[in-house]
Amino acid sequence: MANKMTCFLGYIAVLSLLFARSTFSAETAPSCPDVVSYTAPCLPYISHTSPSPSDICCTGVQNVANMAMTHDNQVSICSCLKTEMAAFTYDPALVASLPSKCAVNLNFPPISSDTDCSK
Repeated sequence: MANKMTCFLGYIAVLSLLFARSTFSAETAPSCPDVVSYTAPCLPYISHTSPSPSDICCTGVQNVANMAMTHDNQVSICSCLKTEMAAFTYDPALVASLPSKCAVNLNFPPISSDTDCSK
């Protein structure tokens, strides 16, 4: 548990550095470290330790939505989250609920080890 918390806190530290990024290009594939950094603040919500996503989580979800302008980018984001979240215990349905909870126009599937990110 402490290892996961340390990893989570590391993601938060990287997140603060990445807020300096200006814009995302739809032609450039999103980097997995960026996706992880933006979504890491959502871990308390998707792991049932917080009743709702935090403001910083929702900002991250919006940043991910800005990166998800093409199908290829959406596949990259999904694949990244699928791989990175395998180390955590979380509720895939809560992942899918993030966009609506954050009022962001993005279609997150309930990402789990069985998710086919190509669809």
